[in-house]
Amino acid sequence: MKEGRIEKKFVYQEGDDSYKYFLISGMFREIYNERKVNSIYFDTDDLKNVWDNINGFSDRLKIRLRWYNNINNSEVFIEEKIKKNITTIKKVKSIGTFSNFNELNEFINSKKFIFHKSIIDKKINIKKTIFLSYNRKYFQDAFKKLRVTLDKNIKIYLKYPSKVINIDKNILEIKFSPKNFSYSNNFIANNNLNNRNKKYSKYVNSFLELNESGLI
Repeated sequence: MKEGRIEKKFVYQEGDDSYKYFLISGMFREIYNERKVNSIYFDTDDLKNVWDNINGFSDRLKIRLRWYNNINNSEVFIEEKIKKNITTIKKVKSIGTFSNFNELNEFINSKKFIFHKSIIDKKINIKKTIFLSYNRKYFQDAFKKLRVTLDKNIKIYLKYPSKVINIDKNILEIKFSPKNFSYSNNFIANNNLNNRNKKYSKYVNSFLELNESGLI
């Protein structure tokens, strides 16, 4: 099985750019161009994946389709994100390219998707739940032990591409190998990341946002 990683998330209100001091102090450099991340999440009829997260279960799962920037002839991937205690393992497989969102949506609602090997092998019944998008930047420290992603402009689509709810949060996430756990803690302390690491799932918090808005 692919080696797991640890993810630490730090949540900022939109307009709070204090995380920039950490990026500058830690001498992070941007390693990829900023891009738009699009994710369609799937869950069971009783939303098991949402409730496992809310209830704090140590073993839990997220299933999503993901593509980057505009979908026009882009490759779309199915991702299985497995959480085991503090470690996260991500499995990624391509399901092909799609010329536009309507073509992808038709595929999702077809038997081809339901019986796709990546779905049927999971031996669970899942359905489409939420569509999220956000802009992501990518950084790395000088010793290449820590990766940082910064997610901004988070949107929930009730009916793509319209009916949008904006999430007024920016999410900074530090990702590293378990063997670098002590290095990460010392690095965070020494470079004055003046914010508390907290549990935050964009998928789960989208449900909470929709609930607060009276939409579910």
